[in-house]
Amino acid sequence: MDLGASIVGMIVILICIIPFVLISVNNRKKGEELRQRLFDFAKMSNFTVSRFDSWHRSSIGIDDQNDVIFFTRTVKDQAFLQQINLSEIQKCRVIITRKTASSSGGIDILELAFTYQNKQKPEVILEFYNAAHDSLTLSGELQMVEKWGKIVNDKIAVVTSLR
Repeated sequence: MDLGASIVGMIVILICIIPFVLISVNNRKKGEELRQRLFDFAKMSNFTVSRFDSWHRSSIGIDDQNDVIFFTRTVKDQAFLQQINLSEIQKCRVIITRKTASSSGGIDILELAFTYQNKQKPEVILEFYNAAHDSLTLSGELQMVEKWGKIVNDKIAVVTSLR
C-alpha cells in the first residue's frame, strides 16, 4: 500500500513539474533564436554586437566599437530589423504612451525615439512594447527601454565629444 501511494505521489509530482520544465526549455530556445537573429543581422553589415537584451519577440544590441544600434522585433509573424548609426543621431528619448492622460493610467506603448542631426531625416522609433499585440502586462519592458535610452544617450555624448 505504501509503495503504491509513493508511486502515485511521484507521478503526480512529475505531472506538475513537466509543464514548467517544458516552458523553461521553450523560453530558452526562443531567447537563443532572438539573440542569433540579432547577431546575424549585425554580422550582415560586418558589425559585432557587444551588449544586448532580448524579450518576448524583440532584441536590441549595440556595437560599442562602431557605435551602431541593432534592433529586431517580430509582430504578427512579420520581422522588423533596424540599424542605427549613432554618429548621425542628435538625441534619444523614451516615449511612454498611456491609456489615459493621467500619469497613473496603464501603459499602452513604450518606444525609443532617435532624432537625427540632419533635420531632414525623420525620427526613427523603436517599439519596445505595444499592448495591442504584446501581453497585457509589462514584464520588464519599462526598465529595458529606460536602460537602453541611457546606454544610447551616454554613447551619443561620447561620440559627440569626439567630433
